[in-house]
Amino acid sequence: MTDPSQQFNEDRSDALQEVVNIAMGQAGDALAKLFDTFVELSVPKFYVCDIAELHDILSHKETYQEQLTILRQPFSGRLRGEGVVLLNDSGVRELAGLMGYEGEITTNNQREMILDVCSILVGACLNGIASQMEIVVSYTAPSLIATKSTIDDFIKPGSIDWKYALVMEVFLSLEQYSFSSNMLFFLSKDSFSPLMENLDQLLGEL
Repeated sequence: MTDPSQQFNEDRSDALQEVVNIAMGQAGDALAKLFDTFVELSVPKFYVCDIAELHDILSHKETYQEQLTILRQPFSGRLRGEGVVLLNDSGVRELAGLMGYEGEITTNNQREMILDVCSILVGACLNGIASQMEIVVSYTAPSLIATKSTIDDFIKPGSIDWKYALVMEVFLSLEQYSFSSNMLFFLSKDSFSPLMENLDQLLGEL
């Protein structure tokens, strides 16, 4: 199979950038409605790399320096991979108030809230991508990987199933709150050819 990095040229990168921008706008709207506040989104960044290189790319970034709650949601179909949501711990403590939760906050309550946030973010973004590319994506329920963790703990040998992948990185935060989240979308190597076909189709329609 062709090296994925050789398939991901500038035109395809620009096309995917536009697709993800639209999809993330939808994800931001979904979160804004849930929290009733404005959501700030970064411009998505893309990395085509061996997972072994990913630590060097991410570890120096300020947004990954504090303790994190890490969740993942696998997806399958023509595109296969997983979305990983990294929530800053200070923001997790604000979730109950942001989601209008009343009453005692138990460990189970908090777990349900962060799983809901993961599902909303990953689902809204991927649904936005899939609808623009006219493909079907199926989801597995999100799961909690770790709490009070770090990017060093997450990106280490054996912790990620994907050896070589396109990684889409998106950062979002809430106005006037400490809540912030990074989303990483990992695509398996066998998803590259279908993705490039769909991007070429979009480019051909311009």
